Amino acid sequence: MRLYFPLFISFLFSILLCPPTLSAQGCYTDPIYAVAVEKDVVYGTAVNYCGSEEQLLMDVYRPVGDSNPQRPAMVLIHGGAFLEGNKGSYDMTEAATAFAARGYLAVSIGYRLGFHKSVYYTPDAQGCALIGGLAGAQNAQCLYAGQLEVERALYRAVQDARGAIRYVKTQIDSVDAAHVFIGGASAGGFIAMAAAYMDEAEAPEAAMMQNPVSGIPLIYGACQPSGCSTERPALGPPEGNLHLGQADASVKGVLNIFGALFDPSWIDAGEPMLYAYHKDNDLVVPCETGKPFRSLVARCLNNAACTAMPNTWPEAFGSCHLQAYLDTLPNAPAHEFYIDNCPLPGFPCSSSCHEVSAAEVRQIVQGAAEFWGCTITGQREREPVQPFTIFPNPAKNSATLRANVSSQPAEVELYSLDGRLLLRLPLQGELKINLAPFPSGVYLLRWKTDSRVSFQKIVIRK
Repeated sequence: MRLYFPLFISFLFSILLCPPTLSAQGCYTDPIYAVAVEKDVVYGTAVNYCGSEEQLLMDVYRPVGDSNPQRPAMVLIHGGAFLEGNKGSYDMTEAATAFAARGYLAVSIGYRLGFHKSVYYTPDAQGCALIGGLAGAQNAQCLYAGQLEVERALYRAVQDARGAIRYVKTQIDSVDAAHVFIGGASAGGFIAMAAAYMDEAEAPEAAMMQNPVSGIPLIYGACQPSGCSTERPALGPPEGNLHLGQADASVKGVLNIFGALFDPSWIDAGEPMLYAYHKDNDLVVPCETGKPFRSLVARCLNNAACTAMPNTWPEAFGSCHLQAYLDTLPNAPAHEFYIDNCPLPGFPCSSSCHEVSAAEVRQIVQGAAEFWGCTITGQREREPVQPFTIFPNPAKNSATLRANVSSQPAEVELYSLDGRLLLRLPLQGELKINLAPFPSGVYLLRWKTDSRVSFQKIVIRK
């Protein structure tokens, strides 16, 4: 019996990711298809911050040869500080290809970029050009904006993203409208989460009509087109006006890479599931809380002339903060966070812990696909409620187990994936377990009463 127990544990781990009644591809987790790309598909037009109408485009990625009439879809959104970037960014291209290879219909969208620059920090902006490469903007002075302008930029992008979701649901063939997901990196992560979680009552006041901005100084000449209107009209409802009445813009789940929320309370009980990736020492978008770019300026630029710039942006709540928030929110959406370790860069900085390689993108997609894959078939939704909850998960030195069913006594065992029993503890109600002695890795918790046995994975990440 001892010889086969490790294989039994490994088998149990596999069915945690996908029930055994379905093949792995039934959960859309295996990259088994070639991918075809259709570029520059027009999904709408909208008025940008300068008052001009612009065309909104997406690239469409399809699996080749699966003949599936009802496939899940993924809407992906690039980053670039709401100022730069495009739908062909390497990370969104990699992610779209990886999802399509698993049987998804994936799109990478363009959206309205830009915001009016702050006239109050012109002297500081002139001394801030060196930050551009690490901050994600070609001209660093372009990042100077008041809080209202950043919020308006996010809001316009949310309207575009919701229009893209409705377009995918209604205008692209073979999409299962009940299983559309949204994701993005950096600014795209902000947009994806806001599009999924912000309702109309939570729309920021910045979206209302604002006074026109003052004349734009010459220092910002490279930041916006000539003739840009200084008017700031009301932006309308967060749904925007693209493809209204044909479908809603709801999504099944969200993929966030390096993004954050300006208000965590936008996430409510019962809303779309969330899979997030962040690096713990991200200097551009803090994993905990803080204003974007502030840590980058302080650590990497060493230029006092730039310090005002990040103070003008809104406070952001990153993945580390959101994990703690959701772990304690009653009936929180299903969520899983991968917080990667990134050593703080030394000066002069060659990185900002806000970079992700193509290989890392593929790993992130795999994690997200495994996290929500079986919900696409409805299999996981038919399962009974898990008898216990683990939080945080991933965990570092400790985790709390809370019984979700009756208060009858239970026994909890912690196993390594090779079948070794590491801990055995009684559970009645709630229990805090010490994980400090165990190295980083994936483990199994076995919960047992007189009438039921259940397994659940837990990730330890030091």
